[in-house]
Amino acid sequence: MKRKAREFFSGYRTMLSIEIMGIVVLAALIAAATGPFGTYSSMGFAGRLGYWGLVSGFSVALGYAGFLLARVMGCSVYSFCQNAFGAVVAAVLITFAVWTVTEYGFGEVLEAPSFGFLFINVLLITAAVGLVRQMMIEPRAPAPQEAEPEPEANLTEAVEDPRPRLARRLPEGLGGAILHLSVSDHHVDIHTESGSASVRMRLGDAIEAMDDVPGMRVHRSHWVARDAIEGVAQENGRLFLILRTGARVPVSRGARPKLEDAGLL
Repeated sequence: MKRKAREFFSGYRTMLSIEIMGIVVLAALIAAATGPFGTYSSMGFAGRLGYWGLVSGFSVALGYAGFLLARVMGCSVYSFCQNAFGAVVAAVLITFAVWTVTEYGFGEVLEAPSFGFLFINVLLITAAVGLVRQMMIEPRAPAPQEAEPEPEANLTEAVEDPRPRLARRLPEGLGGAILHLSVSDHHVDIHTESGSASVRMRLGDAIEAMDDVPGMRVHRSHWVARDAIEGVAQENGRLFLILRTGARVPVSRGARPKLEDAGLL
């Protein structure tokens, strides 16, 4: 249960990207300017911007939650199960939120549609989103990695291997401790003391495969081992970690409290 909760919130953090926030703002501005569903004649621009800002924000946040919940409940990523189940859950959540905002937040100037009518319309939209995910995103999604069977003679060695599980994905000859993980398209670049290698997987799964190695995710695309950090530097208002290899890793604003708690700032 804890693992699934971590998977949910780890995936949910990607919603805070500039691209997603830009979609929310743009949708609210377009709706405020055009005033669909009678909002143009019922309220001024400021009121429309407030109403559609709430509707857009709740729709994206709860829609995202619906598809993530489907993933946590056992549906494979980008599968028909995730897209279909996620569309229904998202529709229920969004319908309840939009109806509540309309009825109790703007009820004096807007008449909330019936819950059933609103649900049908929202379900059509979320189903369309799920269909687009199925048709366009699925072909580009990383294929599941099947673990290669190990020779029987190495089974005991694998059990006793003190390294984190991720280290076993490295090519032979690339040794040393893993210092830094970074995202590159659908791959994770694994940086060790002796070099780097790229593995097709998600960053969240790679971090989990680091097992008990102390470290922190300092950016949505970067994780660093605690022992790899040599110092901190600022450049043009941006914060960077300096690793013992000389590499510079960007730190997001949201990760700064982690560095403060670790005594690095």
